[in-house]
Amino acid sequence: MFSFMKNLLGKDQQDLKKDIQEESAIDVAELKNTEVEMESNEQQEESVGGVEKIRTELSLSPIWESELDSEKKYTLRFLQEELPEIRKGMISVTGFSMIPQPNGMTVAMFFRNSTNKPVRIKNVGLAIYLDDKAFARIKVDLSDMGSIPPHTSRPWEVLFPEESYLHDNFTFNRWKVVMKAGRNSHVWPRNLEIDPEMEKRMTDRQKDRLEALTQSLPVIPINTVQVTGFDIGMTKEGHLVAAMLFRNGMAHDYRPDEIKLTIADANGDLVATGVLDASSINVKPGYSRPWMIVFPPNLVKKPDADLKRWTLEVE
Repeated sequence: MFSFMKNLLGKDQQDLKKDIQEESAIDVAELKNTEVEMESNEQQEESVGGVEKIRTELSLSPIWESELDSEKKYTLRFLQEELPEIRKGMISVTGFSMIPQPNGMTVAMFFRNSTNKPVRIKNVGLAIYLDDKAFARIKVDLSDMGSIPPHTSRPWEVLFPEESYLHDNFTFNRWKVVMKAGRNSHVWPRNLEIDPEMEKRMTDRQKDRLEALTQSLPVIPINTVQVTGFDIGMTKEGHLVAAMLFRNGMAHDYRPDEIKLTIADANGDLVATGVLDASSINVKPGYSRPWMIVFPPNLVKKPDADLKRWTLEVE
């Protein structure tokens, strides 16, 4: 236990920050009862709209609290404080140390609880990814970690035995731990990727708004692609400009050849429709990617449309 500490102690704060890896988060509703237990308390879980996020505090299990000295606790507290805000209602895991052992790989990680109830993680699937490729997978019982209080992060060590390895290639630039949900009928494409040319034309405010939209949209069924319209306008020249977000819940890239778009206004009247070349669209699995389309005036059926509310259909 605590084998990761030899890699942390003695480092300055900048080097410690580099040890924090990418977070993997799951909506608590996606986890089965055999994987996570929500303990009751006086504060009930409220429904949360938008993209409310919280900061977490360090929570040590009784074992770690008794065996770690003040220096080690300070190091863990510093690492925890460097973690980003987390969307409310989530359970997540963030790795911060990975050490080869004679019998496998020991990984230290923070398990984070952003719900309003204490959470006890039981049998869950964990995977190590090296440069976004699966390296090892296990099913592990985390009952000994104890109950994680609301809005806290709890550090823990997990051994990935050699038999959990999927290959022997240890060459990588980055790594992360991913927690797998048992209820895998849905996926949350929360990774945002913007075309470089499109990003050059966007303001910081537009980028922030798009990031917030990506994080606020609900999960989608696996093996589906959903398209959400998020901005629309008419130019002085009569062109209709619409922006949409493609969300890929499939296990492979989404690359359509062409798509049919239909836009209706607040009254349900047809505003514009057309079959469009979509060969430039490429959305990776689990990603969301914005795309803009311009309808020329000859394809706009209702130039005086009320666009305060509008609907988008994609075929």
